[in-house]
Amino acid sequence: MESESLYELWETLVNYIPGKDRIEAGEMFIKQCDELGMSPEDIEILIDGDKILEVALDRYFEDDDEDYYEEDDDWD
Repeated sequence: MESESLYELWETLVNYIPGKDRIEAGEMFIKQCDELGMSPEDIEILIDGDKILEVALDRYFEDDDEDYYEEDDDWD
């Protein structure tokens, strides 16, 4: 599925997701983009202006950064 089609799907479905669950659903969307091989920069361009997905993007890659630093601490 092309990234633009994936985003169009998000725009359609987000209205059916309860407000309290939208950030978590957004993180799943970002995860799918990441697994499709999109860079964080490409994802940011794709979601430009979507506040829910911007928060989800920050959270998703923040978790990756924390995992990286935790693995780094185990070297000694």
